[in-house]
Amino acid sequence: MKERIAIYGGSFDPPHLGHLAVMKEALARLPIDRLIVVPAYISPFKKGHAAPPELRLKWLRRLAAFDPRIEVSDYEIAKKGPSYTIETVRHFLPEAEKIYLIVGADNLEGLKRWHRFDELDRLVTWVVATRGEKRVPPGFLKLDVRVPVSSTQLREKLDPEAIPEAIRREVVQFYTQESRKERD
Repeated sequence: MKERIAIYGGSFDPPHLGHLAVMKEALARLPIDRLIVVPAYISPFKKGHAAPPELRLKWLRRLAAFDPRIEVSDYEIAKKGPSYTIETVRHFLPEAEKIYLIVGADNLEGLKRWHRFDELDRLVTWVVATRGEKRVPPGFLKLDVRVPVSSTQLREKLDPEAIPEAIRREVVQFYTQESRKERD
């Protein structure tokens, strides 16, 4: 039986309270049967990640354990190459009645540069998780997420309070060690 699914992809380097809020808001507000969280092996827009893909996958699985409707997929990690959203959407298309694609508001400006954007645009219903004061244009569904944190900020200045408790100790330990390596 086909399902209504939402796909929420990203680097999740590290996963933080904003990511958790997006998951909870998607489950509460979207008419979906399942939320598929997909960590990227490597984003085509980034040079690399601080945390290895398998570790980010493990953290997300632990973080998502609060709701059985969430599946954390290793699809992009198993491919071991750049992660193009169109390929991920096409992978889940056979089991989907409808696909909602969740992106952060910070992605809106560059969205039309995404690989095979026109095809992607035809296949999904866009959902934008708000971030800061960025306006969500007409034609997009909106998830109102007011958690002012980003993975980039956390890699630069680690704030343990911004990391979900389920993974906090391990995440803080990893990024503290990474920070020491960079200084040495």
